[in-house]
Amino acid sequence: MTSREEKLPNAIRPYSQSPWPAWSLASLFLASSALPPRSFANLPPFPQRVGFSMIMFGAGYALQTGDSLNGSGISTGTKCSVFSQTKRPLRTFVSSAWPLIYLFWNGRRSLTAPRNPISVFLTGATAVCAGLYGTEYFILQGSNENPQQVN
Repeated sequence: MTSREEKLPNAIRPYSQSPWPAWSLASLFLASSALPPRSFANLPPFPQRVGFSMIMFGAGYALQTGDSLNGSGISTGTKCSVFSQTKRPLRTFVSSAWPLIYLFWNGRRSLTAPRNPISVFLTGATAVCAGLYGTEYFILQGSNENPQQVN
């Protein structure tokens, strides 16, 4: 392993296995659910904000239980016995799709004029979480190194 390949797991893994990024994102969405979408341009509908908040809280709980394999999708949970053809748990792949689904539904809309700082911030935070947990699932999964979580 080269020096560069060793730095990525050491820099990313403590955060990608921690529930705090997922809980932080969930809190942002829950706080934004108090805002009326008509008053703020391009804000996602209330059910999407509350629903996504609950999904991310659940993902954080899953990571808190210590299952970084399934939790890196949204966050994590317990290991799943249903596997896809790639021998990866199917539930992890489905879980990791939630931030990407949010970005698919709302990413372009939040960046079009008139831009709303709240909607752009929610989209940016979701993209960061998707990148963080996606790195754990798609790149770092299976490596033997397991640095301490950020608590």
